Amino acid sequence: MCESTVYSTDGEKIMEDVLHIKIEGEKIHLADVLNQAKDIKGKIVEIDLDKHGIYIELI
Repeated sequence: MCESTVYSTDGEKIMEDVLHIKIEGEKIHLADVLNQAKDIKGKIVEIDLDKHGIYIELI
């Protein structure tokens, strides 16, 4: 599978096994393999597909 882990830019793990990301302005909607969801405010600053990491600057 192609799950990723989402981190804040200060290194805090926000969510694991993320399969779906939807961006609506400053709101980022995350959903994992079990369809558990989380909404956070921030902006994506880096996506590392090789290491399956997504980095978000929280607002």
